[in-house]
Amino acid sequence: MIKNIFTKHDHRPIVEITKEEVMRAASYYWRFNNFGISFSSPYSMQGSQYYSKLGLRQSISINLVDEGPQIGVDLSLSAELTDEGAVIGIVGAILVLPVAVAVGAVSYIEYDNDAQRLMNGFWQYLYGFKKNPKSPAGQPYVPSWAQGQTAPQTAQQQTGFPMACPKCGMQLDSADLFCKKCGTKL
Repeated sequence: MIKNIFTKHDHRPIVEITKEEVMRAASYYWRFNNFGISFSSPYSMQGSQYYSKLGLRQSISINLVDEGPQIGVDLSLSAELTDEGAVIGIVGAILVLPVAVAVGAVSYIEYDNDAQRLMNGFWQYLYGFKKNPKSPAGQPYVPSWAQGQTAPQTAQQQTGFPMACPKCGMQLDSADLFCKKCGTKL
């Protein structure tokens, strides 16, 4: 079964910022925009948006690599097919294939616009993070198709950032599995 579809990929070199700062900025930005985030290593994160439509949910993957004096930031944004989406797709294909194709085309256009907006916003936020290392301000972006859906309140929103790494004291997000500064497993 297809898990990720409509994948958009971007890779950019970043200078004058540490890997830890990039990961902190990425965590702030994507959580602010209603993505649940998890870290599979100190320099790799994945996440999925809380909103879904017609069984599609946006998901991200960010990986950092050393590229000499700069850091390579690899960003992928996909539409993840949920279990609900698989059922809708199968029923649609069996009963009304033309309608399923039309719905898919509309979903793709909406997804593509939302994905491009989120990716552009991420790069803009990341480039300015060194000067202003704070969580994004204002209202998070909610796709037009998600109007009326509510994202769950995360532990970060409930408690702020009370956790600190037991080894180095780095302030941590509630869902971190590794410290972004020293790499200690939490």
